[in-house]
Amino acid sequence: MLTRLQLRLASWTRRGFDTVNTNPDAVYRRLANPLQDGDILLLHDGNAARGRGGKPVILEVLPRLLDALASIELRPVTLRSAL
Repeated sequence: MLTRLQLRLASWTRRGFDTVNTNPDAVYRRLANPLQDGDILLLHDGNAARGRGGKPVILEVLPRLLDALASIELRPVTLRSAL
């Protein structure tokens, strides 16, 4: 069916459960340990779990995650550009 519709299947290699887990440290660990070239990280920009003070957990995780990527010289890209 994918071929018929000219679609490609892509799935994540790491999932932080950022829509249900309110602990930013736990979400970060699930996404970042260990990061590898070619990983596809599933992150959500909507419907996020909320942590301290009602702030979306992913907003606490993302800066740390980007720093971790930079420290091992990996560059985040969109799925579209990776394909």
